[in-house]
Amino acid sequence: MKLIEDRLRNSGRQPDLGMGELAQIQAAAFFSRPFRVLHCGSEIYTARIVMILALNLGWESRLRQGATVDELIEGLSPQSRHPAEWMMPFLVEQGMLRREGERFFLEGVPDLELKEIRAFVEAEAPGHAANFDLLDAVLRLVKPFFTEGKSGEQVLFDLSVFPLWLAYFRNENLGYVSNNLLAVIALREGLPEGARILELGGGAGSFAQLLAKDGAELGYLNRISEYRFTDVAPAFLRKAQRDLREKAPGLPFTFSALDINKPFEPQGFGEGLFDVVVGINVVHVAVDLQDVLQRLRGLLKPGGRLILGECLKPDLTRPIFPEFYFKFMKSFTDVNLDPELRPCSGFLTVEVWEKAMLRAGFSRVHRVPDTTALIKDFPTFYAGALAAEA
Repeated sequence: MKLIEDRLRNSGRQPDLGMGELAQIQAAAFFSRPFRVLHCGSEIYTARIVMILALNLGWESRLRQGATVDELIEGLSPQSRHPAEWMMPFLVEQGMLRREGERFFLEGVPDLELKEIRAFVEAEAPGHAANFDLLDAVLRLVKPFFTEGKSGEQVLFDLSVFPLWLAYFRNENLGYVSNNLLAVIALREGLPEGARILELGGGAGSFAQLLAKDGAELGYLNRISEYRFTDVAPAFLRKAQRDLREKAPGLPFTFSALDINKPFEPQGFGEGLFDVVVGINVVHVAVDLQDVLQRLRGLLKPGGRLILGECLKPDLTRPIFPEFYFKFMKSFTDVNLDPELRPCSGFLTVEVWEKAMLRAGFSRVHRVPDTTALIKDFPTFYAGALAAEA
């Protein structure tokens, strides 16, 4: 498919990740042709889904004349503003709309073909269509979010969609595993004997599974004395208690409910309990980021580490395709903002994360990989891990 091939030519070479030889070898798959095809294909597929959604909402005639976001969402639920304010600039970024000031224009006939993208990606990266399946489901179900005020959480975690999320959050999914692996690499560096680890928002358990596999293969699994798996969602916690001891053998599990936006001590978490606290794409939903980071620091023993695997934006003003799902969720958008330490909701840049962590009292922040160098070589790779020392 020509459009994907054109983007591949601009998507970077195999970069030097600034990590050790083993980590570099492990991460090499992220920059293979199958990964790059999947990544570029997902970006184009998301843009077309977003345009189809805009047309389904009846926005075509207004966009043909030129319309502001306010004009587009007139008569729709007020919550429509968050996704609409993301959708329009994203379509401009993807070359599907033109922008003049605050007005957005649709010109010509947009290419909305989806099957050709699926077919091309399946030929190059077979078995990795989970992101496409999720996008199709959101398109099918999301209209009542705009027209009836139905909550994004209801839409995104409809019973028919939940299995698609489980398929997406798997280490076998090339489009997702980088989020886990980079955090595993950060966590295993300097892991002490008898380490007590707390995982925040463990979800479907894919991070724990990868850690167990990596720890068994490299011989550090026996250094972990406790692995406290937590989640705020009862469904994920119950599933973890049923499945994880079998799927992540060797990890000494305990299980607890934990809401990072509530005080920790009443939830059974005192200060100085853990050597490592780890969260994969969790802490960006903190309502008050500074407060949560300070309280997470309090959970750590002196010298302990907070490991955050996060989707990292190259620029706060640039919309990126992984944000699409989450712009419908209040937990993603309804947060306390700060012009310096939390200038926007959702995903942040590595520089903002580092500033917020240091301000919260962490002494040093280590990037895995060196994202500044990586963005120069591969500007559309959005995963990374940050390791902050208490």
